[in-house]
Amino acid sequence: MNRPLALFASLLIAGTLISGCSSKEASDTLSSQVQDAYDLTAAPSHTTWAVGPAGLYYPVSPMSGPFQEDPVPHDFEDSPQGAVVAAMTTQVFLAGADDETWPEVSQTLVEPGSGRDQWAQARALVSVNGTLDNPPMFRGFKIAAFDPNEAVVTLAVEYPGNTLAAMPVQLSRTSGDWKVVLPTQDEAVDLTAITDTQLATDFVAFGPKEA
Repeated sequence: MNRPLALFASLLIAGTLISGCSSKEASDTLSSQVQDAYDLTAAPSHTTWAVGPAGLYYPVSPMSGPFQEDPVPHDFEDSPQGAVVAAMTTQVFLAGADDETWPEVSQTLVEPGSGRDQWAQARALVSVNGTLDNPPMFRGFKIAAFDPNEAVVTLAVEYPGNTLAAMPVQLSRTSGDWKVVLPTQDEAVDLTAITDTQLATDFVAFGPKEA
């Protein structure tokens, strides 16, 4: 498989597997106590956007993380904003990490389980190198569910051709850091197309274009 096709295949794999639960399913879990205790509509503060693998951008916030860079960026604030940064960072490194780096991504950023095992098996079938000329880009987020140990962050992603999609990402903090919980392929939910109006009304603007 040539480099562009291999990279594209990896992006498809990551995008499919990470879509673990829909924001609609999780929306009822935001209790009034959670909404009173946390600011769920504030973007991570003082964010800059770093160029990650394959030319994909991920956020870096001095308040929300990632606070450590080795072996891959990790260590996120125990807050909704930390969960947002973790969700985006993990998406980027799952999709774009090269063959040498991806085992560290799996171990550092992904919660152990059947979903991680299946993703690792699928990832082993492709070889990823190179950079996308027109990479997907984050445009915003909404927090569909949150407590100190679990979260669901729905990311708004712009793909080439000005196509917008919502991608729900489930996270766990049981290990002491936010990690993405990958569903099995049978449990994966497809990405949902959204409009510019939905992006403006339903999501908190957050991405390289908004920086």
